[in-house]
Amino acid sequence: MRRPSATRRTGIGIALALAALLGGTTATAAAPGGSTAPARAAAQCGPNEICFWQDNDFEGTPWRWTPASGYRDLPPYLHDNVGSFHANAPGCFIDWEPHEMRRVAMGDHSAAYRWGGKFGSRIDAVTIYRNC
Repeated sequence: MRRPSATRRTGIGIALALAALLGGTTATAAAPGGSTAPARAAAQCGPNEICFWQDNDFEGTPWRWTPASGYRDLPPYLHDNVGSFHANAPGCFIDWEPHEMRRVAMGDHSAAYRWGGKFGSRIDAVTIYRNC
């Protein structure tokens, strides 16, 4: 884990001191975006992989796909049932009926990919980006 620069540490210290002087409370800093879930997903998903979780918030054991794998049907427990995903590689998500393909870029992720009828409730397979 990278340590914050001296300037950043000083800035945090000044902000905490100012909050204390003004009667505010102090709290530990959260990960960017206010959640540790994306950081946890990035840590679990290796380089050049797209990881899929059945549960929201990247909970549980991910199923992993790499571009070198080519086309793959999702395992039965993930078919139409991807709760979250994190992409450390480009790829293409496929729903066969009705036929629809979604391109995924490196860095794309969703902590609630099924929620509200999102594509996680319809995804059947994954393949390489250029086949999308």
